[in-house]
Amino acid sequence: MILIDQQPPAPIIPVDHHNVASQSSSPLLSLPSELRNAIYELLLIHDIRYPLHQRRRPHDRFCANILRTCKQVHAEAAPILYGENTFLAHANLLTTLPAFLLFKLPNNKTTLPPVLYPSVTKLIKRFFFHVRLDIDSRYTKEQATECFTGLEYLEIEVFQPSYGTCDFTVLKLLEGVRGVGKAVVGGSVGDGNYARWLEVSMMSELGKELDEYTEEYVGGDKVSAVALYWDLDG
Repeated sequence: MILIDQQPPAPIIPVDHHNVASQSSSPLLSLPSELRNAIYELLLIHDIRYPLHQRRRPHDRFCANILRTCKQVHAEAAPILYGENTFLAHANLLTTLPAFLLFKLPNNKTTLPPVLYPSVTKLIKRFFFHVRLDIDSRYTKEQATECFTGLEYLEIEVFQPSYGTCDFTVLKLLEGVRGVGKAVVGGSVGDGNYARWLEVSMMSELGKELDEYTEEYVGGDKVSAVALYWDLDG
């Protein structure tokens, strides 16, 4: 079994069903589906917190080549490989040409080559998106809404070259996103109030309209709309 941490890393591609022999007698496929899924999860779900070379135990290594063994394994394991791991969204094309995220540090990401096949990119439910506040975007609010709405997980990493030099105009393109299971906005987000509001907005139910983000002075202190929301809701 070839591990994915070999250099150079091979791109994740669908199996060629015409060139793979039947594995109906495989001990793996004779196991109950629940056990097979547990095995797939151990092999395919990757922890992006640690670089591959720092993993101490052999079973911590990530192996995607199991999908090449046979048609049935590919059909069963592909939703886990693509649906349970996090992919880096393209800076301009968003969820088109996503790259498997191996490891992330602030402003430093290690990925595999982009996934080219729509048949598997549609399985991806978890995205990491790096947003630079100092660069005009090449996508529209409508495109961002269409691409990111309904995801299971969306993490936005905000970057600006010098603190306080940019506003959140680029982030406003994400205000139409809805139905995200868990949204995280971090990085260069100032006091964090707008980031928290954007998280609430993206995790709101589909079709829900929210008031625009504002800040108000309450008792001499500037309080964001999202802070008031949580205070009143609690």
